[in-house]
This record gives sequence, C-alpha cells and structure tokens, in this order.
Amino acid sequence: MEELELAILHGIQALHAPALDAAMSTLSLAGSYALIWLVIAAALLARKTTRQAGAAAVVSIALAEIAVAFLKSIFMRPRPFMVDSSAALIINPPGDWSFPSGHAAVACACAVAIAMSFGARRWSIWLPIAALAALMAFSRLYLFVHWPTDVLAGAVLGAGIGTIVGKTSRGINKLAQQRGKEHQR
Repeated sequence: MEELELAILHGIQALHAPALDAAMSTLSLAGSYALIWLVIAAALLARKTTRQAGAAAVVSIALAEIAVAFLKSIFMRPRPFMVDSSAALIINPPGDWSFPSGHAAVACACAVAIAMSFGARRWSIWLPIAALAALMAFSRLYLFVHWPTDVLAGAVLGAGIGTIVGKTSRGINKLAQQRGKEHQR
C-alpha cells in the first residue's frame, strides 16, 4: 500500500510550479491551528442570521482537533518525507504524526457543519467553503506532508463530525423555533 501511496504523491509532485508552490504553502499555513476555519466561524458568528452555522463550525473544529490528536497518538504514522526523502519540502516539516490529516479533518468538519446548518438554501456560502476544504486537503498531498490515506481518513472523520454537529445544530434550532412559537400563543 505504501508503494501505491508514494506513487500517487510522486505523481502530484510533478505539478510543482512556483505560483502553485506559493499558493499551496499559503493555503496550508492558513489551515494550521484551524486559523482560516476559526476566521470563517467568527465571521458567521458575527451575524445573527448565520450565528447557528458559526456555532456549528466552532464545535466541529474543536471536536475534529480533539479526535485527530487522539488518533495521531494511537497510530503514530511517520509522514511521507520521513520515509522518502526524494521530494524537497517547501514548507517547514510538521512535528507531529501523519495519520489522520488534521488539516483535512478540520476543513471537512467545518465545511460539512456549515453546509448542514444552512441546508441547500445557502449554497453560495457553503459551496466556496467546501471548495476551500478540498483545496486544503489537496495541499497536504502537494506539500508531501501527508499520505493519501491520511487525507482520506481525515476527510471522512471530519465529514462525520460535521454531519453530527450540523444535524444536532439544526435539531436544536427547530426545537427553539417551536418553543418560541408556543410562547407567542
């Protein structure tokens, strides 16, 4: 399996170009410590009409970070650059383990929680966030710091967390609306 994953990573390395290197490095840096996702969550929390999605984003980010830290401590998988030094790193090497990808998990958790909070009605908000999450996950492969299965596992983990948080958020919102209508009677 490792040989197949290395072949995929080496195929992605063929895409390297200065502009793409800069974009992927910047994108990956923005995802470090969930920074870009916390900024998005804060922007959503700032408006009353999007506060529910912002709260779901914060909860999903926190749960994804906790789950990833726990799983990394169990699996302790070396990163690709630790196993194969043929690819030159263009970012500082991450100091933790590889499996699962925290960038992918947080990105997908946040994107799915936001999408589920809005539902299909606000695709103009959640669709760009989903695209950003996909690019964030890809950047980790491009930068040779995660295996494809790390990114896939992180994305699945994050999507699961985002789904649970998003559904819970919508359920709480519906209950609050029902109680509000009962008090108005």
